[in-house]
Amino acid sequence: MKIQYRVHNSVTISRFLPVKAGVFQSECKKFELLLTTTKDSKLGTVLSPKLIWRESTRPEVGFSVDHLELELTDLPEGNGFSLFQHGYQSWSISRKVESSDTDRSPLLSFLHYSQENVYSKNEAKVGKFISEYLTLLYNKESQNGVLYAPLEAGEFGTKFEVVFGNEGNVTSVKVIYDVHCLPDLRPNAKLNISKIKVLFFKGSPETKLLKYFEELGKKEGPANLPKKVPTGWCSWYYYYTNIDQKTILDNLTKVRELNLPFEFFQIDDGYQKEIGDWLIPNEKFPGGMRILADEIKRVGLKPGIWLAPFLVRKKSEFFRKYPEAILKDQNGKPVPALYNPLWGRGYTYALDITHPTALAYIEKVFTTLVKEWGYPYLKLDFLYAGLLPGDVYNKTLSPQARYQNALELIRKIVGKNTFLLGCGAPMLPSIGFFDGMRISCDVAPFWNPERIRILLKDRNALCTKKALINDITRSSMHRHLWLNDPDCLLVRKKKNKMNEAQTKLMASVMAVSGGMLLVSDDLTKLEMDRLDLLKKAFQLNRECQAYTPIPIGIFENEFPLALYNPGGYLGIWNPTEEEKIVKFTLPPGVKTKAPFLDFWTGTRVDLHPVDGGFETTLPAFGSVVVSV
Repeated sequence: MKIQYRVHNSVTISRFLPVKAGVFQSECKKFELLLTTTKDSKLGTVLSPKLIWRESTRPEVGFSVDHLELELTDLPEGNGFSLFQHGYQSWSISRKVESSDTDRSPLLSFLHYSQENVYSKNEAKVGKFISEYLTLLYNKESQNGVLYAPLEAGEFGTKFEVVFGNEGNVTSVKVIYDVHCLPDLRPNAKLNISKIKVLFFKGSPETKLLKYFEELGKKEGPANLPKKVPTGWCSWYYYYTNIDQKTILDNLTKVRELNLPFEFFQIDDGYQKEIGDWLIPNEKFPGGMRILADEIKRVGLKPGIWLAPFLVRKKSEFFRKYPEAILKDQNGKPVPALYNPLWGRGYTYALDITHPTALAYIEKVFTTLVKEWGYPYLKLDFLYAGLLPGDVYNKTLSPQARYQNALELIRKIVGKNTFLLGCGAPMLPSIGFFDGMRISCDVAPFWNPERIRILLKDRNALCTKKALINDITRSSMHRHLWLNDPDCLLVRKKKNKMNEAQTKLMASVMAVSGGMLLVSDDLTKLEMDRLDLLKKAFQLNRECQAYTPIPIGIFENEFPLALYNPGGYLGIWNPTEEEKIVKFTLPPGVKTKAPFLDFWTGTRVDLHPVDGGFETTLPAFGSVVVSV
């Protein structure tokens, strides 16, 4: 156990030595650590840490704490364990990995800090992993497992470092708290650190994950989620930034002509003059944004709009007028937050969301969007930028705390009746602020990652395959932490490299997950057979949206092969390029009744009982959805 702190650029690592049971003192004599352990029949073992500043005066100028690292003693016994590695934010991959795998971040730094935790340093060593916020260890043969997870979001970021031996045995588990600030270190005052639960179990790991999200949601989650999930249209995945007023109105007209069951109509990136100047529409929107909101309402839909509230580019008026509110490094240079060629050359930067000028601007933007323009649905994107390292105005706030403070301000401004959708958002500190949350990377009109992303070893590379993996592995967050957003459904034939089977598989996963369902195609050119698929997807989604689904086989395959929704539907798929015998075991307590008919075609599906589970043969990228 150790703590890392610094005075300006001079870094010190100080280990904790035992003083008596549950009490440890740092070698530098500055800190004392109290560890209380309790046993709970439902929660398992709960570790409650407290950090105490033991010097008689406050820290010197330039002092800050980087992180606190605690070694956990409760480890699973035996060999053959695998790990469920949870990602940091919406776009970070969450999947099972084997003890022989390597935990490697993307080769380019901007892909790392824009998709993963910038404060996590993956060492790219075989068998050594960092899992953000929570992790599951599981042995498929013995069905023994253990869950490590925080009981609350807390003031500081939480992650777990897991190290395996050569035989899949677990040699070390550490919990690491990202502090990265100067907390309020008054003499003898205690800093409360998030409590950690350690739960050993036998049986289904998916049900333990489901139960954890349920418990966390009761403690931290939103009070009243809407019974219906948002459904509708989004401009992004067909037009990207190439939208204009006519494009928006043409698709709006088509919604009513096609009698689509939409509630929301969302304008995405491309309306603003510049990133950061959210209240200045560009020349392609001569009527402004309020008139579009009024037109959307006129046809009976709710208007939605996209923005990246923590981002800003150098060409923006805000950057030129208020340079003091831009996040900068120790040398006074703006901190890069993103490289996006769709926005032009050069980097996009971040606001210092602790600075009064930035906070005043945030208040003005959200007041205008909701109360003057009339948008009751807001998609907030690239939110990770609020936690990037820099020389912030308020140095007492950890990155997680400053992010939560900004979200609290936004929610206060827009009110409880405005639907907030988070995207590119750190998961744990976002709980309780958002109605909906993107749980995956962006979908795309192609199945596999692009070649350049593969060469860059970008495990989070946007593509439909990776998006669907997260949509399944994080499916049990739905209705506990927020309404899940599996990203937009693409059903078109044109400008789409996915074949019909891949498109149907995408629709199956998204509909059975019960999460939000927005389509992002040019509705004026949509083919009739794909329109039929779209309408059936919305029908299936309506029957599934009120329930929390449970993934099946998260430790069997990186892409789990089935998803059960308590609304009475079971989705089964083969996400590979060859015909495959798909085997799966239903969650405990789920009963089935033959015959099994495919929701999409009405044809009979042969599910054969095998070893306490079922198997069926599916063609390449085949998918079926059956009533159970």
